[in-house]
Amino acid sequence: MSLDESRLQELATLAAGVLDEVTPFFISEIGAKEEVVKGIGDWATAADLALERQITSALNDRTGLPVHGEEFGGPDLHTGVTWVLDPIDGTANYTARIPLTGISLALLEDGLPVVGLIRLPLVGESYQAVAGGPLIRNGEAMPTLEPGRVEDVTVTLGNVAPKGTHGGPTPRYPFRYRMAMANAIAHTALRVRMFGSSAVELAWASSGAIGATLNFGNHAWDNAAGALLVERAGGVLRDIEGNPWSLRSTSILVGRPGVVEELVEMIGALGEPATFA
Repeated sequence: MSLDESRLQELATLAAGVLDEVTPFFISEIGAKEEVVKGIGDWATAADLALERQITSALNDRTGLPVHGEEFGGPDLHTGVTWVLDPIDGTANYTARIPLTGISLALLEDGLPVVGLIRLPLVGESYQAVAGGPLIRNGEAMPTLEPGRVEDVTVTLGNVAPKGTHGGPTPRYPFRYRMAMANAIAHTALRVRMFGSSAVELAWASSGAIGATLNFGNHAWDNAAGALLVERAGGVLRDIEGNPWSLRSTSILVGRPGVVEELVEMIGALGEPATFA
């Protein structure tokens, strides 16, 4: 199956309608508590499970395409055409009633994101893009990201703490390496922030509110939609080692031209992550 831009726009519109319908429930369940514990610092609430069921069912019915969700899984993400969904990105924030949380939904064609939608219902923001089209924020096309420098922008980081890294006792990016990276960036960047939600960080990187964001993991449900948003905004997509980003990458680093390249050089100067274990 090969999807042209008109079909992608149609699918994006159908998906946006589904997210519109579940937004009131998303808002009403803020503060939902743990239902399923998946690991240290990682859990799902009853709202996660209910939203994934609702969105999956509606997408199946309206688009005829399968869905791979964070909570219930689904078909292979590297072949064919498949939706990939995180019903509540930033679940820890959601449980704590911190409004930095959202819904992330992407359509993948042979492992490449071709439709991306991020909804941040608790701050009233909606982001959408299709391959070949512009970034749309709250219904309006956004300008292309301008080049920048690390010293002039805010950079957001994924979890640098030793708990809740989802990487086991010897993750690819050890705790000391994460802290060294955070220290190096903090000494150069205008601001460093940790928002606790890939959806929030990637959406705001696409709009230019932050200059770059990096995450030490690369689950498709976390990053695929936001990566497409950043790309369509004219941003740069890499992994922490500076390689072009893809679903098979082990990390993600995206943002304004110039800023990402500067961060790659800064991070590379730290040396190999394994030496920090």
